[in-house]
Parts: sequence; structure tokens; C-alpha cells
Amino acid sequence: MTWNPITMTVRKPDFEPANAPHNWMPGNPEFGYRLNGGSLTLPYLEPYLIRVMRKARAVLEERHPERKDLLRDIDLFNGQEAQHYQLHRRYNDLLRERYEGLEALERELADDFARFLREETLEWNLGYSAGFETTGMITAELFFGEAQPGLVGADPAVRDLWAWHLAEEFEHRCVAFDVFRALGGRYRRRLQLFFHQARHLDHFGSRAAALMQAQDEAAGRVAMRPEPDREGRSLGRRMAWASRSRVLFALMPWHDPRRHGPLPEASRFLDGLVTV
Repeated sequence: MTWNPITMTVRKPDFEPANAPHNWMPGNPEFGYRLNGGSLTLPYLEPYLIRVMRKARAVLEERHPERKDLLRDIDLFNGQEAQHYQLHRRYNDLLRERYEGLEALERELADDFARFLREETLEWNLGYSAGFETTGMITAELFFGEAQPGLVGADPAVRDLWAWHLAEEFEHRCVAFDVFRALGGRYRRRLQLFFHQARHLDHFGSRAAALMQAQDEAAGRVAMRPEPDREGRSLGRRMAWASRSRVLFALMPWHDPRRHGPLPEASRFLDGLVTV
């Protein structure tokens, strides 16, 4: 069994995506629009995660005051997530200026997270959080792995915004999982809520991505071929296969996120990142 060490750092980089083209990832436009849809979730999703982890921290400190390591990890997790949504919010302001109809989708998502906090148990919310962090870990592996050919020619500001974010998602991939387990989270609940969060966020993200893509196609800003070429089909198959296999691995009863990694490309990116 291989256990990879986990370290976290709260970084404060600065990205200027204001001049990014609408089709910022011409080598894989579908993935670029999907990431745009994901970005729109973050000013609602990540404050929700922080609130859940703060509630969990109070319970953990009461029940397991000896878990200083995990209490520290929660603080670092929250610090990273706070930086993520603040920088993505700036990028989302640009998306909102460019595309009509995003605000209604965002209101729907904000209402969902408020309802989760109001109506669901801490175990439920921790399971949702752990499920999302599993998704973030797998997306990071894809971004720094199989998706790389499609990032050739991508806008550097948006590309680096996602590289930073996903590299840190990989850094803190264990925290929500560890807290869920430390507070008695059950395997079946983790399994159930992984699929729940995946459907929930995909329902929002795919609609947002389709809305943006359709408006760009109608305006002639991007030409999406009805059938990808051979290279595009090959890239799509590799990404789909890698995603499915990693999800299957992550959903095993014996799974621990420390089994994933290391991710040298992500580490190299973070080592060279300029912060303010």
C-alpha cells in the first residue's frame, strides 16, 4: 500500500482573465465550456463547504480534541477554498457580462446550498462535501494528465487559474474525507452522496456550459464541429476512460485519497506560481 504525504499551503495568486477569448480552450472547446460552468458554481459551492467544515470543526474539537492535525487541516482547507471562490468570482463577473441567463441558474444553485445547510444533517453535508472533493481530485488528475493535449493554445490566464485551483484541490483531497470518517460517516452514505453531488453539480454546470456555448455559436464566436476529428475523439475517449476508472477506484470501501498521487505536474506548477 502506498500512502502519499499531504501538505497544504494557502496561496494568494493573481490572474487577469479579462482579455480571455470566449473560446479560451480551442484545443478542447467542450472541456473549456464545462470548466466555465464549473467556475460559476464556486462562489456558492465553496462558501457552503467552508460553512460545513466550520460546523464539523466545532464538533470534532468537542469529541476529539486530540485531533490537532485534523483541526489544522480544516483551517488550511478553508483558507484555500476561500481564495478559490474569490478569484473565480472575478472570472465569473466576466462570464456574466458576456452571456445572458446565467443569473437565474446561479440563484437556483444558491437556494440549493442554503436548503442543504438548513434541512440536512451534518453527516449528509459532510458526505456531499467529501463527494465533491473526490470529484475535484479526479478533475485535477485529468487536467494535469489526459487533458493536457487539449490545453495547447489555451488562454494562459484562465488556464493558470484552473491549474492553481485544481492543484490545490489535489493538495487538500483528504480533508473532507478524513473529517467525514472521523465523525462517524458511513460508507454507504459516502457512496450515495458522491452520486448525489455529481448529479446536482453536473445538472447546473452542463446547463450553464450549453447556454454559453450556444450563444457563442449563434454569434459566430466559435465554430463547434458536429463531429470531432479523429484527434478530438481520441482525446475525449482517453479522458472519459480515465475519469471512469478513477471514480471506480475512489468509490471502493477501502479507498483513501492518499492512494492517489503524487501529481508532479501540479507540484511543479505550484512551485513556480507567483503570489501577491
